[in-house]
Amino acid sequence: MKTPAPAGARSLYAQLQRTAQTHGDAFYVFEEQVFRQNYASLRAAFEAQYPRTQIAYSYKTNYTPHVCRVIHQLGGFAEVVSEMEFGLARRLGVEGERIIYNGPYKSVASVRDALQAGTIVNIDSRRDYDIVMAEAAAEPGRKNSVGVRCNFELPGVARSRFGFDTGGAEFREVTQGLRRSRNVTLAGLHCHFPSRDLESFGARARGILSIARELFPKPPKFLNLGGGFCGSMPKSLASRQSFKPPTFADYAAAIGEPFAKAYGTSGAAPTLFIEPGTALVANTFKFYARVISLKEVGSRKIATVAGSIFNISPQARTPHLPVRVIRQKGDDGPESPAPYDIAGYTCIEGDYLTRDLIGPVEVGDFVEYRNLGSYSIVMKPPFILPNVPVLSGTGDKAVVLKRGESIDDLFRTFPGA
Repeated sequence: MKTPAPAGARSLYAQLQRTAQTHGDAFYVFEEQVFRQNYASLRAAFEAQYPRTQIAYSYKTNYTPHVCRVIHQLGGFAEVVSEMEFGLARRLGVEGERIIYNGPYKSVASVRDALQAGTIVNIDSRRDYDIVMAEAAAEPGRKNSVGVRCNFELPGVARSRFGFDTGGAEFREVTQGLRRSRNVTLAGLHCHFPSRDLESFGARARGILSIARELFPKPPKFLNLGGGFCGSMPKSLASRQSFKPPTFADYAAAIGEPFAKAYGTSGAAPTLFIEPGTALVANTFKFYARVISLKEVGSRKIATVAGSIFNISPQARTPHLPVRVIRQKGDDGPESPAPYDIAGYTCIEGDYLTRDLIGPVEVGDFVEYRNLGSYSIVMKPPFILPNVPVLSGTGDKAVVLKRGESIDDLFRTFPGA
């Protein structure tokens, strides 16, 4: 005889059912308390090693406005990489001095606005430098502080395409030009590399400290090590990484210790900026999609759901995200020894969210995916159907953070549609 399903499981299904009745058969749910705890844990780890650490949240990772507002409530900066993101930060009331503007394509107008607002503009290219110098010359009475993005070799890491090669002539020309300027100050350095392992972060810290010693006779105002930190992840994800995912304390020690050794921890020490995105938000979102049909094709069982691979992996490379079935019958339904392939609603042949999910699965159940707050929402294309809503809470407590898109949202920019 089967044991009745736990009351909690039945309660969750009931909440999801009520949510779907109002918001549709697929939706994201944000867990704000987890996000707040991630921020507090990361900050505490770094401040224990180097108190003058400041977190600047990477907007591009997930620019849901409510998420960004929470960051600023907690005292974090905004790290933006485009005119669009800079505009969002300003709309949210973020002071210019608490915005870091990175990215390879900054419009002239946005650089002008950023400099006028006192934003830290990190120069990525000669084009950026020319824009900054032209805007500074247009307003000679305004003082401007900027940073320069550095590109240097890290052992075992592919060379980045961003920033200035610190061994090249252009880097020297730009830094010297800033030194000669009467109203533009080189206040610090920035770097970011496409690596998450602990060794690369230690090398990143040592590299930028070495460059800073050469450029600045006195400590700079800031040094920025960018992002790329791992966050908390379940064993099923951690085991698939090519390295052991570091903890926040691991990162803090690898970075904070050499910074404290180089500058101490007094008020004269530079601010250490870090720009986490994934580390803060990846495990704070869930995606729910209702099972809408079942079929058998040959020996395979296929469950089609009201979502797609693009909802959980916008580049269609499933990262084996944690998944479970929230069953309307709890554990009282029929057994199903055969695995199911969970298929999306699109007409793409390879649109599978999960392969070989052990059943049972029935029409009306929900599948729940976790650890997808990083890039999933902001990179999801409106392909085949409009994008689904983003909520905080479920059931009667659901609050809309982003409403589901409509056909009008998709086609209003097409004349004649």
